[in-house]
Amino acid sequence: MSEALRLFLIENDDDVALLIRKSLGRVGHHVTCCRTAADALIVLAQSNFDLVLLDQFLDDMTGLELLHLFAREGITVPVLVVTVEATDTQLATRVLHAGALDYIVKDAALTFLLELPKRVSEAVSRHRLEHLNRLLIQALESARDGIMITDLNGTILEVNQSLEGLTGYNRQELVGQTPRLLKSGAHPPAFYAEMWRTILARGSWQGELTNRRRDGTLVPTSMTISPIVDNQGRLTHFVGIQRDVTAHKQLERQLLQAQKMQSVGTLAGGVAHEFNNLLAGINGYASLGLREPDIGPTVREFFQNVVNLSERAAVLTRQLLAFARKPALVRQRTDLRELMRSTAELVARTLRQEVALDLPDESAPLLVEADANQLQQALVNLALNGRDAMLARPNEEGRELGAGHDKIVFGLRRAVLNEPRPGFPQRVPPGDYLVVEVRDHGCGMSQEVLNQALDPFFTTKEVGQGTGLGLPMVFGIVQGHHGFLTLDSTPGAGTCAGLYLPRHVDRPATRPAAEGSAVGGSFGGEVFEPESAPGKSILVIDDEEAVLDVVRRFLQIAGHRVTCASSGQEALSVSANGQAIDLIILDLMMPREDVGTTFQRLKVHYPGAPILLCTGLAAGGPEQFPHAGAAGILRKPFRMNELWYAVTEALREGDKVTV
Repeated sequence: MSEALRLFLIENDDDVALLIRKSLGRVGHHVTCCRTAADALIVLAQSNFDLVLLDQFLDDMTGLELLHLFAREGITVPVLVVTVEATDTQLATRVLHAGALDYIVKDAALTFLLELPKRVSEAVSRHRLEHLNRLLIQALESARDGIMITDLNGTILEVNQSLEGLTGYNRQELVGQTPRLLKSGAHPPAFYAEMWRTILARGSWQGELTNRRRDGTLVPTSMTISPIVDNQGRLTHFVGIQRDVTAHKQLERQLLQAQKMQSVGTLAGGVAHEFNNLLAGINGYASLGLREPDIGPTVREFFQNVVNLSERAAVLTRQLLAFARKPALVRQRTDLRELMRSTAELVARTLRQEVALDLPDESAPLLVEADANQLQQALVNLALNGRDAMLARPNEEGRELGAGHDKIVFGLRRAVLNEPRPGFPQRVPPGDYLVVEVRDHGCGMSQEVLNQALDPFFTTKEVGQGTGLGLPMVFGIVQGHHGFLTLDSTPGAGTCAGLYLPRHVDRPATRPAAEGSAVGGSFGGEVFEPESAPGKSILVIDDEEAVLDVVRRFLQIAGHRVTCASSGQEALSVSANGQAIDLIILDLMMPREDVGTTFQRLKVHYPGAPILLCTGLAAGGPEQFPHAGAAGILRKPFRMNELWYAVTEALREGDKVTV
């Protein structure tokens, strides 16, 4: 039995309407009738039908006029026109152009009634097929992905708008061509051979393909190619669906780079901490050797060389720690406009590189909460990279440009981001930023170089010309300021490095309840001699034996009594003996124990003894450590006079608390 259809008959002859209704009812269709166009409009506004049978000659208008009215009113309904034997030979053409699916002639013998059920079913089927085709075409054009249909030879038969946008070719340029038009040369012949083997075997091929756009640029795409078979199972066509994955690839690279930076940064921080422990011992023993009265000039020179090399090694570890996002930051309100002016003068004097300033005209201070020295160091490093890049860029005659031929530009602007933007290596989140830019017109960097630009010790310079820590250290400094780095570079066109720093907003200032001094980590400064034989009892806790020995000897030279412990547990056992302790020097990084817990337990056992923290990490002040009440921080490696000074200051703090 055929499908029961809902039909609407518009016929002014009641007898004919009855006959039509009976003819269609015999095959199971449901027929609703009306006599005029006015009534028909009311019914169609309230009900849906599979097909309308429309008489050409109605009492209030013709069927053709009603078809035109349907079009004007936006009534989309399939119509089969029923008319008497036409005297107007063009009527059939006119009703079809007006939107009718078909027409049938009412003959005097009413034989049309026999053919009518078949014609109705055909009209409904045709309408549904046309509707489905229109829907498929709309879906094809609305798809975000590029879609291409080819024959078995790969000749392009149809494309959608998205593919036009993806390739840069219009439909007329693509149809009739083969996908070879888009080949980029990035894939070997075996790649395409495997693709064809898969789809000709009626399998779907899926993978990543790099295409060449009409303008010559390369675009990475994710593509799926599937076979199309007919009702007899014969392979007839292929359909290819592809999506531009440029943004996805960029995010993927950023994620991989961020993960790599996190792991390498953690490793660098650990290596630098252990290295500082070793440097503390090396420099300490060399300093002790220099104090020996009977050493000859050659040996004294050797010891001095060890001290000097330790200083250079300490600079290297500070760079590693900055890369590991553990810079020693002393944050305060900093006017970036003034900082950039002073840094430009410094670069001009020290690097002999001319710097142009691109600063906002507004007079209001542009403030960030920052360590001015660290930011200046980052700017100098970027300026040095820019100068070297311009020196490495040949001019048109093949001669290298000197530093005076091109200017580095220090730019400053405010950026309020409402949505994330690409950064290096991670995205810059929404926020209110002051953006410091360092621009050069040097040789630029390729994508391969950019992918390794933040790797410690990676450099494109000749051996001895650079350590490969400049840009990683800039990244560490920016991260330490809760900022973000961007890096835009084009080979032959130069580089622009951007530092996105959170803009300072005035709010009530807060300071930690107990903030101590932080010394050490530098071999410079005024030489401080200890007071004569103060005779204090000092407990030193450190897991590095060489550090314990050096600190003990330094303090004994100053006249103190020293007790050493290699762990917190051992230090607490000393307290159990009831020995009086005037000062505790506690290393912050000891394995297999929670130094914070040890710190609190020592405070309980020795409530009157100040605790001086010692660390190989270049972290900030005492407020950055979870140890409220510390007398100060001593950073490894340190000179003898720096240890004496820190101990003296800590003892004074202890005396103030006791009083």
